[in-house]
Amino acid sequence: MKKAKFLCVLLLIAVCRQSSAQTTDSATPGKVGNEWQMPKDVLIRSKNFSEDLKRSAGLDDTSTQKTFNLFLANTKSVDEIRLGQGSAKEKKDALAANGLAFDQSLKNILTAEQFEKYQRDKKAGKIRY
Repeated sequence: MKKAKFLCVLLLIAVCRQSSAQTTDSATPGKVGNEWQMPKDVLIRSKNFSEDLKRSAGLDDTSTQKTFNLFLANTKSVDEIRLGQGSAKEKKDALAANGLAFDQSLKNILTAEQFEKYQRDKKAGKIRY
């Protein structure tokens, strides 16, 4: 009976240790040398963004694919700013400039009405990034 209890305690400790261990697969981007490592969730975030925009602004399939590609390409520069050197204010300013450039690129893809709808939804927090 004591052996059974002891084995149960050991099993419980092993399960707890395994469940609390940190995994090496991270959703944060990384940089190895000069090579940027894409986070695993970037495709999901890009798909969510384009699908939210498709649903809210009524995009066709071609425009949805273009917004997906635009968001995917922009992810690298955003992550590099966040991981880069500099103060919090410099990073905030760089992210704001990047956001304006992204919006300008998006404006070239969308119609005027769709872009206005995007801006309203962005302010309301209805679009996932």
